[in-house]
Amino acid sequence: MAQRVAQRGETAEFPDDESIDVMGSPEPRKSTSAAPPPVVVLKVGTSSLIRPEQNSLNLSSLAGIVGLVRDLRQEGYRVVLVSSGAVGAGVQRLGLPCKPSVLAKKQALAAVGQVHLMRYYEDFFSAYGITCAQVLLTLENLSSRSTYHNAVNTFSELLEYGVIPIVNENDTVAVEQLKIGDNDTLSAQVATLVHADWLFLLTDVDALYTSNPNVDPTAKKIHVVDSLWDLSVNTSTAGTQWGTGGMATKLTAARMATAGGCNMAICHFEDPGNVLDILRGKQVGTVFHASNAPVRGRKRWILSMKAIGELWVDQGAVHAVKDRYCSLFSAGIRKVVGDFSDQDVVSICDEEGREFARGLVNYNSEAIDNVKGMQSRKQRLQKFGDSYAQDEIVHRSTICLLMPRKKKVTVINEHGDEIEEEQSDDDESIVDPISRSNSRCGTPSAALSPLSSDHVMDAFGRRSQELQLPAVEE
Repeated sequence: MAQRVAQRGETAEFPDDESIDVMGSPEPRKSTSAAPPPVVVLKVGTSSLIRPEQNSLNLSSLAGIVGLVRDLRQEGYRVVLVSSGAVGAGVQRLGLPCKPSVLAKKQALAAVGQVHLMRYYEDFFSAYGITCAQVLLTLENLSSRSTYHNAVNTFSELLEYGVIPIVNENDTVAVEQLKIGDNDTLSAQVATLVHADWLFLLTDVDALYTSNPNVDPTAKKIHVVDSLWDLSVNTSTAGTQWGTGGMATKLTAARMATAGGCNMAICHFEDPGNVLDILRGKQVGTVFHASNAPVRGRKRWILSMKAIGELWVDQGAVHAVKDRYCSLFSAGIRKVVGDFSDQDVVSICDEEGREFARGLVNYNSEAIDNVKGMQSRKQRLQKFGDSYAQDEIVHRSTICLLMPRKKKVTVINEHGDEIEEEQSDDDESIVDPISRSNSRCGTPSAALSPLSSDHVMDAFGRRSQELQLPAVEE
């Protein structure tokens, strides 16, 4: 939960990270005693806002959502609204029979529809005496630390003013996001950014089912999901022609939100009161419980970025990364998917392609493909030279787990002794776990190397305490 938002002229504060001013410069953390109000993010999809049979916006749905925001404020919540519908509203506004597939046309329709949509939001919120604001984001806004923290500060100040931020992807210029068409993921990114307590996806289904209930009469409703890793559902059905998501994108959003410490729920848009029922503990829709070890600090920023490619790893590497807090090395990599550069974010998947973590890669996709499966540093250097000298493909300080890690891990304390302690997914820890053999982190796919000074620099370039470990023989 977020700390107190700064008063006018101060710097916004959030937990587990430095206070950052609008220029991105670190400042000392300020103490606070009073807990701030909890934050709720609501996401409403295009299919919930459009009446295709009447060629118009669904004003009754819009009014219900605005009324829900008012009710949440009266209950003491701060609210952020992530609203799709710009392209769909543009289609309706221009009287087109369907949404075009040409990118330039969709971007033009987004420009038409966004102002039309915001006009109605402004009218409805004004009727309740509530001020709203438009916030248009692109992936580029989240891709650097400075712009990410500027976004954090903007949301912080809007919420402090009592304003309702209405967020949408900037479809007019966001080419890559329009290709994905995924405001479910955007809502999870926003929830992580504002340190939300709850994310609600208001959609045209009332819950998550084991398969599509419209075509499978044996489909069963799932009310609670404690572990997305153990979830088994059929999500092959796509969204409607007006929207661009589906249940698969909602599960992706759930992985991101819960990893960031945010509970998430799926419920039907036609009964906005379901949101308050869920907050009061009633069994409505589907609730995904937040991770017991959410990502913090720099990893929140990494979590908000788009995964450009995938690294499929063997079971030994899964165990080393997830349970023993190790970096990812070439020996454990079995498959490289996509074309990406060094320092891009990639998904880290098991041998079945299930994503369990994300991280920043130290090599590009071609380089990783060249060294995948190689067991030793000597082997890499003999074949490719010094350009492959760095041992870690993904350093553990940049790995964000999307599933719970075991609560107890073996770490080396400042005196060089092995101890068992509870471990959260926190990039402030500087010591890698190490096996008793001092040569492998529990598996052949996760060799450890000495920690360099580069490995103990936190997100703001501060040098943390260094620990020299013995070198590992290759």
